[in-house]
Amino acid sequence: MTDFEHELLDLLEKNGKFDPAREEMLRLQITSEFARKKRRLLITTWVYQILATLVAIPGAYVAFATHGDVRVTIQGVAMMLCGLSSLTVIKLWFWIVHGRLEIVRELKRLELRWTLQNRETHSK
Repeated sequence: MTDFEHELLDLLEKNGKFDPAREEMLRLQITSEFARKKRRLLITTWVYQILATLVAIPGAYVAFATHGDVRVTIQGVAMMLCGLSSLTVIKLWFWIVHGRLEIVRELKRLELRWTLQNRETHSK
C-alpha cells in the first residue's frame, strides 16, 4: 500500500463531520493516483509490445524472405510465433490489469462516498 492509501484508510476509520469539499478533494486524489498507475501500465505495455515486435519482424524476414536452409526457415517461424504470441499475451495482460484498476478506482470512490455520507447521517 502506498502512503496515500494508508492516509485514506486512516481518514475513513476516523469519526468526523461530512465535508463536501474534502470529499471532492479526496475523490480527485483517488482519481489522480489511479491515473498515474494507468499511465505506468500503458508505458510498460508499449515497451513490451515494441520488444515483442522487434522479435517477430526479424523472424518473419528470416522465415519468408530468405530461401535458404529448412532449419533457418523453421527458426524464423519459431521467432515470429514467439513474438506474435508475446504480443497477444501482453495485450491480454493489459486488458486484465486495466480492467482491475478501473474497478478498484470506482470501488474506492464509492467506499469514500458511502463512508462520508454514513458519517453525516450518524452525526445528526
